[in-house]
Amino acid sequence: MVDLDRLERVLIRAALARRSITYGQLLGLFERKVTRITVAALCRDLGRVAERRAGESWPDLACLVVRKSDSLPGEGYFDSLRREGAYTGPSTGPGAEAFLRARQERAFAWAERAGAALLPWPEDEPERAPSTRSWSEEAQRPASVPEASRCR
Repeated sequence: MVDLDRLERVLIRAALARRSITYGQLLGLFERKVTRITVAALCRDLGRVAERRAGESWPDLACLVVRKSDSLPGEGYFDSLRREGAYTGPSTGPGAEAFLRARQERAFAWAERAGAALLPWPEDEPERAPSTRSWSEEAQRPASVPEASRCR
């Protein structure tokens, strides 16, 4: 659905800025609206980014993509971690929040350590970095993500 190189750069920028990005914001950057189909395709693409970096000691960058409503990833994200044996807890509530914070902190620390090696960015996208620009109004709309198509 989206350019995987660009998706990866957006996730790295979010990690460098020490912030998460909502499904709606991320889809807005790719000029897509939040629908069951686009969220499912985005989740597939997040998995592809993770797969292509699996042997390179990269952290989980998909943990930075969250719902606007509760700042947690979708049910599918936690399901995938349960299948991998990386998580056994609930998908919502304090346990999920603490687990997610720890994964996000690992991504932030990785980005901070690797910062210079992750730069420079392509000249055509400097305004896309979360730390230098507000998200568009389209991307700010709440992400309504159906249960059947939650991420990863």
